Formats: sequence, structure tokens, C-alpha cells
Amino acid sequence: MAILDLLYPKHCPICRMVLPPGKTLICAPCREKIRYVTGPTCFKCGQPIQDETAEYCPNCRRNPPAFEEGIAWAQYSSEALRRMMAEVKYHQDPQLLDYPCLDMAERFLTKVKSWDAEALIPVPVHEKRFRERGYNQAEEIADRLSAVWGIPVDASYLVRSANTEAQKNLRNTDRLLNLNRALSVNGPAGRYRSVIVIDDIYTTGSTAGACAKALKAAGVRKVYNAVLLTGRS
Repeated sequence: MAILDLLYPKHCPICRMVLPPGKTLICAPCREKIRYVTGPTCFKCGQPIQDETAEYCPNCRRNPPAFEEGIAWAQYSSEALRRMMAEVKYHQDPQLLDYPCLDMAERFLTKVKSWDAEALIPVPVHEKRFRERGYNQAEEIADRLSAVWGIPVDASYLVRSANTEAQKNLRNTDRLLNLNRALSVNGPAGRYRSVIVIDDIYTTGSTAGACAKALKAAGVRKVYNAVLLTGRS
């Protein structure tokens, strides 16, 4: 293992410095830069909320998503984590996901076990975008979470049949319409009773909601949502 570390050294996901050989996946100073999701959170999507007496965030009160419950590891408002996700998505460096996914998996292990899910379903990307990046970051996240949670990944069940415009480029009212016709299930209806949709970032919830609708239309009874980062883009 030490030889592999020397030949293929790991990098801190935030500052990109080479890490010493061993099990260290993030440097100590950068661990302090992570803005974890703590305190009161929305009972539905898991986003932080300022009003401790509120049960749901404004988004979920106005338009409740189709999934049962969601969890999120850290806040997207952190500049350090924004840079990390940009490196993962646009500079072909999925190794940077190792620490965030391990930490998230361990933090939410008890919660996820209570969901009794049968599969992790990564949010799909269109084949064209997959070829451009070489991988789907949601699937990379799901694979790492699966190693701790012990839930298999099914990356072929939910598919994106249209190469839709990036969600970040659309107004909130257009995001759900952008996805509703683009997602479908590839497989027999009723294959799963309970699944967890996996993605990198949760903002308005339109992507997670569209995935949940497609899965429930195919007979999935309960859909949960798990993301690394949450917050407005």
C-alpha cells in the first residue's frame, strides 16, 4: 500500500496538496474549512433552516418534492467546497471525492440504515455529457457511499434520455420542466420498494424531485435523497 501511495499519491480534496502515505484523505487545516450541515434542518430535504421552530424550508413548503426525506453532508456556500466540486466535475479528478464521501457515509450510517433502501440510484447524465467527462460524478459518489453503507449501486435503472440544458443555467420555474420528460426507468416496474437517489449538489430540489417522480411512476414506493452539498448555487 505504501508503494502505491508513492506511485499514485492522494491529494487533499480542498487545497490539492499531496498527502502523506497512509489513510489520511484530507489535511488538517482544510478539514476546518468544511461547513457541515448542522443545527436545524428541513424535515424534508435536509437543507439548513434559520427558523428553529420551522419544520420545512420555504422551498419544501411551497412545492414539496416527491421524495420522502433527504440528507446533505455540507453547505455549498463554502468557497472551498465549490472549488472542489468544480475540480471533480470539470477537471476529471474524482479522487477528491474520497474523503467527503467517507465522512458523509459514516455520519449518516444510522439514518440510512433506518431507510431500509435496496439500491443507490445515481442521478444520470446524458451519454454525450458522460463521454465528455469520462464519468458521472453522482455514480462516483454512490460507489463510495455504497462501500460503507453496504447498499448496491444501480447506475442503469434511471436514465436520462435527453441532453437537457444544465440546471444551473435555468430559472427555478424552468428546472422541473427541463427534466420531467428527460428521465425514465430502464427496467421492470416494481424492481425496488425503496431506493436512495444520489447526487453531488442540491439547490432547488428540481432534479431530485424529477428523479423521485420517475422512480415512483415505475413502482418504487419510497424514494430518499442523499447529496454531498446543499444550498443555493
